[in-house]
Amino acid sequence: MNHVWKIYDLKRVIADGVVTKITYACESSEDSNSTRKVGDIELTGSVDDAGFIAFEDLTEEIVLGWVTSSIDTSIFETENSASIAQQVIQKAAITTKNGTPW
Repeated sequence: MNHVWKIYDLKRVIADGVVTKITYACESSEDSNSTRKVGDIELTGSVDDAGFIAFEDLTEEIVLGWVTSSIDTSIFETENSASIAQQVIQKAAITTKNGTPW
């Protein structure tokens, strides 16, 4: 099972660049099966906070660090793994197909 964490979007205050919301996802795949679970984190803070990073200096790696330190990533990965396992079971249960041989 391959789990990839991604940042989909950041919401910020225009005046100071403070990020107020992160939309993230865990995209999981195995063979030809895939699924994803998307979530949001609301943030509070200011430019005066210790360790503040200007919006222009943020990287996906930094923001992913914020996400993975704030949530239990294993819950997302377990749910995605179960979803893919269900897909495999459903595909294996298919016994008929439509189509022509040419």
